[in-house]
Amino acid sequence: MPRGHAIVRALALSAFVFGLLVWLYVIVVQITHPDWVTTPFSHIHVFPFDWRLDEAGMTAFAIAAVGFFVWQIENDAKSK
Repeated sequence: MPRGHAIVRALALSAFVFGLLVWLYVIVVQITHPDWVTTPFSHIHVFPFDWRLDEAGMTAFAIAAVGFFVWQIENDAKSK
């Protein structure tokens, strides 16, 4: 396997795993503290730190989906 494909696989898997972890964190916050969902992700008022928690969760889920898709494509290419 070329080195470039190994790097893409590692990045895609990392994006998938960490995207899902952030998304799960947001879900747990929604269940345990629903009033926190509309608060900013951080006290820093600079993009992207001023996102609301629900916006960060949606973005993390999208990143996880793209990471999984790329990882699956790379795994399929590896098996051929």
